[in-house]
Amino acid sequence: QFERLNFMEGKRREVLTNGYKMGKPVILQDDNDGLRFKVKVENLTDGHNTPTGFAAERQVFIQVTVTDSTGKAIFKSGDLDPNGDVRDHESSYVHNGELPLDPQLFDLRGRVLVTNSRGGEREVVIPVPYPVTTIPFLRPTTRSLILTGESPVERINRRSLAPLDHEWVEYSVDGSLLTGKGPYKAKIDFIAGMAPANLIGAIKGQGFDYAMSAREVADKVAAGYQVLYSEDVTFKTDGVAKVVEMSFLDSIKNIFN
Repeated sequence: QFERLNFMEGKRREVLTNGYKMGKPVILQDDNDGLRFKVKVENLTDGHNTPTGFAAERQVFIQVTVTDSTGKAIFKSGDLDPNGDVRDHESSYVHNGELPLDPQLFDLRGRVLVTNSRGGEREVVIPVPYPVTTIPFLRPTTRSLILTGESPVERINRRSLAPLDHEWVEYSVDGSLLTGKGPYKAKIDFIAGMAPANLIGAIKGQGFDYAMSAREVADKVAAGYQVLYSEDVTFKTDGVAKVVEMSFLDSIKNIFN
C-alpha cells in the first residue's frame, strides 16, 4: 500500500508540473530602502485554465519567507495559520483578528460570489449553492455539480491562468523591516493543494468517514500540499532601514503641528 501511495504521489506531481511552472526570481530592488523581486508563473497547458474544474477549491499559491543572516524571518507571505489556511479572508484566524491579512498573497483559487440581502456580492466558501439572504434557502440546480465543478446559480471570481498564459508575481519588503544583519535571503515555494482547510469547516456538520474529526481531516488536507517548485535568491545589501535624523527644533515643531 505504501508503494502504491508513493507511486500515485509521483503521478500527481507529474500531472501538476505538466500544468504549472515557476521561473527564476528577478531582483528589482536591493538597497537600504527595501527589497523587491518578482517571479513568473506559467500555465503550460494549451487546453485548460489552471486550476481548472473545481477552481474554487484548488489551493494553489506561492509561499515566500525572507530571512536575515541570523535566520530571523523579516517577511512572510503565503504562510499558513494553525488551521492550515493561508492568511486570506477565509482564514478564521484573520477573521477573528488573531492574525493579519496577507496583503501580498498570490493564489489562483477562485472565489464563489454570493448575493447579499441588499443586492451586493461577497466572496465566500460554500459547500452547497445557496444565497445569503434574510432567509437562506437551497437552490436546486438543473445540472450536475460533479460534472461542471461549479454551481450554475452562483458566480465564481476566477483567478486562474488561461492556456499558455503567464503572470508576474511581485513582492516588496519595506526598508523598515531590514535588521542590518544581511545579506538577506528569500525562499520561494510554489505549492499546490487539492482543497483549502477552511472548506472542512464549512462541511464539518455532515461528519466524516473513518471516525475522523474535522481537526484530523484539516491536518491531513494541509499535509497533502505539495511543493512543485522551490527557488532561493540572495540580496547583496546588509544595511538597516534608514533613520531620519531631526534637530531638536524640528522635533518640537512636529509635536505642536
